[in-house]
Formats: sequence, structure tokens, C-alpha cells
Amino acid sequence: MPTHQTALDLGHDVRDITGRVPRPAFHFTPQRNWMNDPNGLVYDRGLWHLYFQYNPESSEWGNMSWGHATSADLQHWTEHPVALQYRDGEQIFSGSIVASPAADETLLTAYYTSAYDDDHQAQSMATSRDGGYTWEPDGRNPVLDRGTSAFRDPKIIRYTDGRGGSRWIMLAVEADDRQVLFYSSRDLRTWEYLSSFGPLGDTGVVWECPDLVPLAVDGDPTDVRWVLLLSTNPVGDDANPDGSSMGYVVGQFDGVSFTADAAELVRLDHGRDFYAGVTFDSAPDGDAVMLGWLSNWRYAGAFPSAPWRGAMSLPRRLSLRTVGGAPRLVQQTPSFVREHLAGAASSTVFGASWPYGFTLSGHSLIELEWEPESTGMLRLQLRGDADALVELEHDPLSNVLRITRGGSAMEAVHPDFSSTSTVELRRDRSVRLLLSLDGPLLEVFANDGEATASNLVVLGTGPIEAILDTTRHGPISVTSADVSAAEGAATPALAGARD
Repeated sequence: MPTHQTALDLGHDVRDITGRVPRPAFHFTPQRNWMNDPNGLVYDRGLWHLYFQYNPESSEWGNMSWGHATSADLQHWTEHPVALQYRDGEQIFSGSIVASPAADETLLTAYYTSAYDDDHQAQSMATSRDGGYTWEPDGRNPVLDRGTSAFRDPKIIRYTDGRGGSRWIMLAVEADDRQVLFYSSRDLRTWEYLSSFGPLGDTGVVWECPDLVPLAVDGDPTDVRWVLLLSTNPVGDDANPDGSSMGYVVGQFDGVSFTADAAELVRLDHGRDFYAGVTFDSAPDGDAVMLGWLSNWRYAGAFPSAPWRGAMSLPRRLSLRTVGGAPRLVQQTPSFVREHLAGAASSTVFGASWPYGFTLSGHSLIELEWEPESTGMLRLQLRGDADALVELEHDPLSNVLRITRGGSAMEAVHPDFSSTSTVELRRDRSVRLLLSLDGPLLEVFANDGEATASNLVVLGTGPIEAILDTTRHGPISVTSADVSAAEGAATPALAGARD
């Protein structure tokens, strides 16, 4: 959760200039009102449960509660009534849910941050016995309290030691101190302090939304590392205008403390708009599946969507792959993305002679593959009916991919919205890019997820023209698939919801 809001009063309604952006078709958005961080991600009895920071009364941040949606396939989502509602003097900030057996049913236990009006934050719990639709707060709340003002974002994981014993581990942050605190419990009710990690990295940020995930390096079960995920948000009078982002640290966790392999935060996503990513509890096959919020605290309150504001990323399956001699986080798209592309026709085009153009619905998946030595500089431009441009450019000399969003429609969103994101790719190999463009959401996955870049874009409401050109005559493989709104994740209106 942010410590303050950073939306800028521009003196006019940016929707007058940009138009309202189309609702995504295959990403989750609430039917109406404000949404930010994913919370309480859990898989239970065939359903993926997404809870999220939600304002049930407005498209602006405030009245923080937990919204709720479910999916059987991570593509089609059903929105449900608010799960945990704010109360007088207490907002319900971010947290997590774990599923544990309880007699003949599954008991879901939620931990969340109670953010009190006296600038005091502590951890509270609630339980559900009906599959996560209704919740009973614990009568002892808050159950973990340090008496501080920035103690938040509890994430509960299971830890099994080498002797077969298991216990629950809670991660939470002292956000202003840039520290992750570790606690242990046998019963999910009583917590013992274990250790802390941090601070490290930039000083002008707060740490938020931690997660700790064990992953096998290159699929080797004998070489398991722990990945600490962190979200960082610049604060203060001279806050970095790039805004919020995510990083990770690879290391070891022995059930008590986390030890980093290297004392640095590695950028998790190279775009401007990926934050608060956490993983699902109890995902099938032990997979680590992460969802993030596609926005940036620098301008989240200014983005011209209505009646909804806020969208989730594509679900991403996490793994570790050795890149440049070190284990790096890989983020791969869900299976439905590959299924859509498998059903689409592929073309081989040759650059340099003339640009190759094709039309997209704006709810589209595009995959490109090429050999940089044969194509030279490659450029892909995306244009819609707004006065805006998205350009992806790969330079074979530097092997850097640049993603630029510009034009008056982009500039109108916020003074810091126009930007160029850069991604350094591996040399001496072909390049494969998978682009997911879903209305205002652009996610780029390079080389099977070795690098990602996520950006909000404002291209208008109509079809998108894509223009591809290169400086040499080498071949490029192009595959594109459109995903209709009927196939995607446009959420139905809730019964009794207000217009």
C-alpha cells in the first residue's frame, strides 16, 4: 500500500484529450471503481481466488477493502461481492491467504494489515469455511502488533525442514525502514519473531508486498534457491519520477533467516507498470504463479479509464534459469496465451525492402522471432486512433530493446507518463518477443520470459495498426492472434451493483 497518493492535478480532465481507454478482454479488471494490489491469492478446489485492494465506493484510492474474483482457467474471471469491508477507523490493507485441511473441508485463513486512522498498522486475521466467499475476523485482532506506523503486507508461506517438520512463516515489512521481518507459527495464530532482512539498495523508497518463493535452478531439484520478491515505491519531496517498481533477491532460507547470494535488488520487470506482484498459495503441481498490478503510483490516479480503474497482469509462472552465470528469474505466460497463438497462422516476412503492416483488434497477442545479424535494426510501431505511438526497437549492436510510448495522448495522462523502457538481452542468439496488447495493457516477454517489460498505453479505442521494418533483408517470423472480448475476462456486473 502507498504511504501517500501522487496523482497530479493537471487543471483539466485528461479524458477530454485521450478518450477513455477500452476495457481489457483477457486481464482481470473490476466492473467499476478503484483496484490496486493483488491480495490473498490462493488456489482451492479447482478455483483460482484473486482478492485485491478495492474501493467499493469510488474510482479513487480510499476505503480500502478486499475485492474478490475467481477463475477456473486464469483467463475468464467472475467478480464477487466485497470479501473484507473497511470499517470505521480501520482500512483493510494488503495481505495473503493460505489453504489448510480442516476435518472434511478446506479452511482458508487470511492475514491482512489493519490500517487504523491513528496512523498505526498491525496484522489481523480472518477465516472462511465456505470457500472464501464470507469471512469471520478474529476476535483478538490485531493478532500481531509492533506499535509502528508502517508494519504491513503479511505474506504466509509453508516451510518444511530436512527432517520432515513443517511450520508457517510470515513475511511482513517495516516499509519505511526497508526491512522484511520473518515470523514463525505452528497454528497460524501465535507468531514468534525470527529475523529480519535489509535494508539494501535505493534509500529513497519504501519496501512493500514481500514474497518468498523456492525455485529449482534450471529445473534441478538438488539446487533450490529462495527468491525474495519486493515492491519499491519512491517517497519524499524529491521522489524518483520513474515511480514504483519491483525487484528480487536470490538467496537461501533456512527456516529462520534469509541470506542473499548478492546484496542487490535485481529489476523484476523493466517497464513502468508492474507492482505488488505476489504468488498463489497451493497452486497445482507446486508451481509459483504470480499476479501483479499493472500501474504505477506515480500516475495511477490519473489514468483515464472508467468506470473501472486498475488492472491485473497476465498470470506469470516463475522459474530460475542460469543467465550470464547467475540464476535469474524467468516469467512465462499462462497456457491460454500459447493456445491462442498455436491456433493462429504464422508468416515469414522479409524486412528492408518495405515495411510490413498488419491490423490488430487491440486485444491481441503477437509473437516475433528473428536473427539480429540478418535483420539488423528491427522496429515495430503500434498506432491507434489516439494521437499516440508505441515503438519497440531492437539494436543488434548493443542488443538492447527499447520500448517507447509517446505522443500528445500519452503526455496528457501525466507529465511523467511518456517514457522509454530499456531491456538488455542476451547476445549471440535469435530474439523472440511475445507481446500481449489488451486495450491499455502492453506486456512484453523476451526470450521465453528471461526479461519482461509492462507498460500502460493510450492508443485509442479502435483497431491498432502494426508496422514492422528492419535495416536488412533477413526473415522475421510473425504470429498474431486476436482475443475477442467474449473469449476474455470482461467481468459481468455484480447483482445489485450501482451504475
